[in-house]
Amino acid sequence: MISLTRVIVPLLAILSIAFANPIRRTGDPAINLPTAGTHIAPGANFSFSYNSLGDYGRSSYAYHVWLLADDAMGKAITPTTLFTNGYFFGRFDFANYPAVPYPKNPAPDHLTMPDFSQPEGGFGAGKAATNYQFQLVVIEEWDDGAGAVGRNLAISNTPIIYNATSSS
Repeated sequence: MISLTRVIVPLLAILSIAFANPIRRTGDPAINLPTAGTHIAPGANFSFSYNSLGDYGRSSYAYHVWLLADDAMGKAITPTTLFTNGYFFGRFDFANYPAVPYPKNPAPDHLTMPDFSQPEGGFGAGKAATNYQFQLVVIEEWDDGAGAVGRNLAISNTPIIYNATSSS
């Protein structure tokens, strides 16, 4: 069995590098909905749409949707860093040939904002938050004809405001 630390720590290091040094090119993947600055209440359904890299000459395998606390972006990561807080919405796939001609787990049109004030079980007592900025983050696994050791990763993000009580 793979240790969670062996999986999460390298992923968090990649996120730290990507958010500290973003590179944008034409044709990059993008979160279309929600738009930047959208205010979303706890427990509310919100529209979700993601434009995948999967296209002619590139294969998309899966993408992971996270809600990460905005204060995590740009932090240095070490093997013992407590990186951030947030929520995992799920791992989805996108129809593209030849990698995933028939998606088995497409993303829904709407996601539900968690209510962080509700206990998650164990020591996860939950914490109330107002006007709290998160980054909605998509990490996509992809490859092209150039190949890679393992899969290439693309990261897209958009800021949203959790439990907004004002328009600021």
